Amino acid sequence: MIAFSFRQLEYFIAAAEHGSISAAARARHVSQPSVSLAIAQLEQTLGEPLFRRQVSRGLALTPTGHRLLGRARDILALAAGIADEGPVAGLSGQLSLSCFQDLGPYYVPRLLAGFRARHPDVSVTLFEADLATVQRSLNAGKAELALTYDLGFDARTTRWALAELRPYALLPPAHPLAAQPQVSLSQLAQENLILEDIAQTREYFLSLFWAHDLHPQRHQYTQSFEMQRGLVAHGYGVALSCTRPAGDHSYDGLPIACRPLQEAVTPQRVVLASSPAMRPSPVAQAFVQWLTEQGHGTPVQPSFSASAR
Repeated sequence: MIAFSFRQLEYFIAAAEHGSISAAARARHVSQPSVSLAIAQLEQTLGEPLFRRQVSRGLALTPTGHRLLGRARDILALAAGIADEGPVAGLSGQLSLSCFQDLGPYYVPRLLAGFRARHPDVSVTLFEADLATVQRSLNAGKAELALTYDLGFDARTTRWALAELRPYALLPPAHPLAAQPQVSLSQLAQENLILEDIAQTREYFLSLFWAHDLHPQRHQYTQSFEMQRGLVAHGYGVALSCTRPAGDHSYDGLPIACRPLQEAVTPQRVVLASSPAMRPSPVAQAFVQWLTEQGHGTPVQPSFSASAR
């Protein structure tokens, strides 16, 4: 006799992905007690805890929880595949996708809309976060796939390149540097440099200066890309970015001057990465297959079949 239900596994996966009982309940449109009971029943069946309850930090998977997460996704994907073997076969299931918050809006809406047109019965749980959080979620298996910059991954992580973006300078239109066709890092180092105060993002842009033995002394930190652009547009300082909206304007409509850098700077690669913590689900595999069929992804690491875990 099977001692657990698909619903229990579904609620467990939701709690693992969202990091809290309340967020999992909202995502699945059920009550918090329903999610709590399902997890408690699974823990009773297995005889081990699946989560560590951390005060003010939510849920963290135990080693047993990590092992179950991959298997639970496999079980639900297999069950969905059996249900789909009918006169009108189609892919269904859940895809967990994490993306870097500054980068996601340029790629994710187009990709998800295209994938839904191919597989309308697939549901997507989408997480937006900073670079470090995206990578932690991927490594822990909380997200199956991540769209982010190719920073900090090890050889276990399978990746597909989507684009390469070169850093550029953002300047107030009336700034003297805006009259130049290019600007140098040494010139920008003398200005009030506006940086997003986000792990890895902050260090990456400062490293461009450090590589040329430059050390900007005046910094203004912000928590968002759009605040950064707004401060530049209003003449508060200058900035660097890799992503560039279609219109070079701030939220309140002021223009921003964008200029390439004089220095030869290695571009940032945009990638789709798969979690090294578990075998990819059929839905994740279908997403990657669709992506490559559309000509959007070039393998950076071996394919799923060569790196199955």
